[in-house]
Amino acid sequence: MTITYQNHPFVLWAACFLWLISMFAITWSLLLFFFVGDILLLTGTDLVNAFLLLSGIIMLPTNVHILYSIAKGIRIDPKSKVMCCPLWSCILWIIIINIIGIILCVRRIHSCQETTFNFISHSMKYYRSIPKYKHFIDNLQWSLHCCGLNSYKDWFTHDWYDKIRDYEWDPIANKQTVRSIREASDSVPLSCCKSGSCISSYLTELGTHSINTSGCGELMYRIIMISMYAHLLLFFLVIIIEGLILQFIIRKQDYSCENTKKNLKHIMSVNNNFEASSSSYQMNSEDSEDLESRKKEND
Repeated sequence: MTITYQNHPFVLWAACFLWLISMFAITWSLLLFFFVGDILLLTGTDLVNAFLLLSGIIMLPTNVHILYSIAKGIRIDPKSKVMCCPLWSCILWIIIINIIGIILCVRRIHSCQETTFNFISHSMKYYRSIPKYKHFIDNLQWSLHCCGLNSYKDWFTHDWYDKIRDYEWDPIANKQTVRSIREASDSVPLSCCKSGSCISSYLTELGTHSINTSGCGELMYRIIMISMYAHLLLFFLVIIIEGLILQFIIRKQDYSCENTKKNLKHIMSVNNNFEASSSSYQMNSEDSEDLESRKKEND
């Protein structure tokens, strides 16, 4: 009689959970790269997202292999090949990659606020001269419905558009006017508008009802922090679960055989008790003579 090798139930549920995580990690990372790749690159969170993608790519075939072995009813061999590497090696690499991801997250969290504010301020400074910074700031202000670093007034101190261009027809006569405009500009980029068109100039006189007035720095900082904490939690979960799976599959223990042995021991103990009780039920010779004498008296 052949006994099919079974695996611990935790391995089954953990492999299913990690398979779902791997699919989510791959999909989420690719979406971020395709749609906000420039923001990831400029804010320094692209490495964290890259390690999340790499972890998902390695986890996917590894957990599919584990689930396939469980479905076939065979014991998971840690030395079995996944693509071209042993199973234990793939799990170990997943743990190492997620540890590196945790280190990157912790470093990013530690310097998140300072780095974020400095980068937004640097992008605003070179808004006019460097196209990638202009594209970043415009996308940031459109998507978060914000304006400037701390408020819309931050743009007043930045030379964010070519003010001299409007006075090129008579630069000598308007030299003093241009200088005064440079010193006190009350206009903001169009990406600060609440809708497609608005009044973005002469805000001191006309008011700010048509633009977003809150700054982008604090909003961007909160979004990055939430993202880093979510990545950190995901990395920790993967490390713990993969470590437990590796521990269970390396053990030289067959849970089906162990349960069979326990059942056999239980049956043997019941049989022994039954034999003891049946042997104790046998009548002695003296008891049988008493019974015969009683029968004769009755006759």
